[in-house]
Amino acid sequence: MSSDEESFIDTSISIPEIEEKFKLAGEIADQVLNKVVSQCKPGSGITLLCKKSDNLILKKLSLCKFKECENGIAFPTAISFGEMTGDYSPLEKDDERKIQNGDLLKIDLGVHVDGYPVIVCCPIVVGNSETNPISGELADLFKGGEKIMEKCIENFRPGKTNFEITELVGKIAKEYGITPVSDVYSHSMQRGTDEGYRKISMCETAEYELEEVIIQENETFTIDVLMTTGNAINFDDDVRTTIFKRDPESNYQLRSRVGRQIFSHIKKKKITFPFHIRSLSSFKSPVFACNECTKAGLFIPYKVETEMDKKPIINFKATVCVLSDSTVKISGNSNPKVFIKSNSNSESKNESEKETKEENTNEKEKDQEKVNEEEGEKKEEEKKKTEVKKNKGKGRGRGRGRGRGKGKGKGKGKGRGRGKRKGKGKKKKGKKKK
Repeated sequence: MSSDEESFIDTSISIPEIEEKFKLAGEIADQVLNKVVSQCKPGSGITLLCKKSDNLILKKLSLCKFKECENGIAFPTAISFGEMTGDYSPLEKDDERKIQNGDLLKIDLGVHVDGYPVIVCCPIVVGNSETNPISGELADLFKGGEKIMEKCIENFRPGKTNFEITELVGKIAKEYGITPVSDVYSHSMQRGTDEGYRKISMCETAEYELEEVIIQENETFTIDVLMTTGNAINFDDDVRTTIFKRDPESNYQLRSRVGRQIFSHIKKKKITFPFHIRSLSSFKSPVFACNECTKAGLFIPYKVETEMDKKPIINFKATVCVLSDSTVKISGNSNPKVFIKSNSNSESKNESEKETKEENTNEKEKDQEKVNEEEGEKKEEEKKKTEVKKNKGKGRGRGRGRGRGKGKGKGKGKGRGRGKRKGKGKKKKGKKKK
């Protein structure tokens, strides 16, 4: 049996105790998330909120049913501003940017019970209320992101493939005029790590081509929806990285003593969940040590990236259990309500497109009626000319003159008529007779 198969059996929710541990982690994650949301007020600092959140997770775990197990933080709390992709959890000395009214924030955290992890993330707008709803691009971003999450959960069923999910995400994003952020993956949840080996790309233009993944019954996945109204091109911001994870496949003999001490401390743990630098405060120079381990390939850094045009980015994450006949959310069940102003851009856009189509149809009908009318008049004129030729020989010169004049007009009339029917604005000139 392969290690991958062993990992799947070890995390299969067909085992009641494992299912219970996943669900308990989800309940705690949602409770802590709601507490953090209530504290995101103008003037608050990100560092203190993140520390309070992590401490609350540990406190709740110490009182839970499985408190004798190895429980803890599956992902350190990060609260990222609107243009950031995520993972922003600054040290106190770097916490200069305070929360302001109207800020878009993304709150991301994770909890594990006995190594079984659950992740949750939701976006909020500070000060958003029924009397202060969001509108425009931001409203479209929220509605599109929520719709993608909803449809993904519906389609995470046994037998579905990763390619079908990727295509679905792209289709819905296009409908709302938003763009999936590149190189974002939904993961199977594996015991002892926040990212399982089975991945589903949430962007059709992902950098790495994945093998086919067929979703199976009793699997657990974390769905990660990261969307923007920008071009989805991100760059590393000039922000200190504070969240890291050990790469279990790498090994290297470090030069500094503190580097070796910290790496040894992290390596002793059976689990490889991400950790925050502040959890190493008992060591000297933890920032230096983490940077050394990163350069040596021992730690994976969770860098803070920013959308190139400073466009807003939202992030929804929810951990789900795949059952035979349904998919159940075990986190992300109590996200705060977002108040959205009616007639947002997507609605206005749809109405505008509908009106444009109706106008084009009416215009085409009018053009056709005009062409038919002109052709009827020309036939009547030709009939009159024929009668003139038969009855009045003296009027031939004048009749020809009118005939040439009308012929000229006839050429222009046909040119416009064809142009409208073909959908081209270019006029065709009638040929002059010599």
